[in-house]
Amino acid sequence: MDLITIGHIIYDIRCYVEDFPTPDKTTFTKTEIQSSGGGSAANVAVGSVKLGLKAGVIGNVGTDEIGALLFRDLRLSRVDVSRVNVVKGKTGIAIILINKHAEVEVVEMIGMSEPIIDIDVDYIKTCKHLHMTGTNLDALEIASEAAKKSGVPVSFDPGRSKSHFGLQKLSKIINNCNYLIVNSTELKFITGENDVNAGIKKLKQEFDITCIIKSGKNPVLVAGKDTFEVEPFKVQAVDTIGAGDAFCAGFITYLLEKKSLKDSVRFANAVAAAKVQHVGAQSVPDRKEIEKMLKL
Repeated sequence: MDLITIGHIIYDIRCYVEDFPTPDKTTFTKTEIQSSGGGSAANVAVGSVKLGLKAGVIGNVGTDEIGALLFRDLRLSRVDVSRVNVVKGKTGIAIILINKHAEVEVVEMIGMSEPIIDIDVDYIKTCKHLHMTGTNLDALEIASEAAKKSGVPVSFDPGRSKSHFGLQKLSKIINNCNYLIVNSTELKFITGENDVNAGIKKLKQEFDITCIIKSGKNPVLVAGKDTFEVEPFKVQAVDTIGAGDAFCAGFITYLLEKKSLKDSVRFANAVAAAKVQHVGAQSVPDRKEIEKMLKL
């Protein structure tokens, strides 16, 4: 594998509405309710395959019909599912509302997505890059340690839920990583610092890591050996669910193609911008559309 991801495999149920509901108010969908595969680990794996990588995913699905559906869809997307565990119980489901501004609100049932156990470390050792998303911390420690010992680069996008654990509980994991990909809110949760620059400084004092701070419509801040910003692409978004995962897929793809850090972040911005113009978390378009975006 070029890339192995570890984390959630979720079934997304998407409702496109004019405005988010408020207490005692009914909001009607603008279209039929839609559904498709989701979960950050699955999203990054699917997106990276569309961009030309060979990718596999480590995660769990349940023994219900939804689990079978997600398993089948990942295979159809040419993602290696040989390390997807089928665990007795219900597959994770996310109910997602997307408003007219392409903003999202999510209610999620984790189901059997966690904990991930029985991790095949030999599988990780043979890949070119490991990307970790928010799941149980012991799984992330095992996976990242195996990768580091084998010289496999590791990127970590903990998401809001795992960022809440803070630096003390995440330090062993972050110490095994090469790239930490977060937004400013997640950085604050991890470091306890309200100021982004102070948060980055705190991390870099303790870890040899490149921090990549996503900011939606604003420039991405990158703090590695050098610190710089990369401008986003201005597009009309229709669905931002999975945009961060699309960013990660693009970033890793260009890294594995031996492009510079700055070019990799710019490509990641282009992939995210192309994705938000399509509905669904796994709707990264083909490479031709991304290349057009890069010429803007």
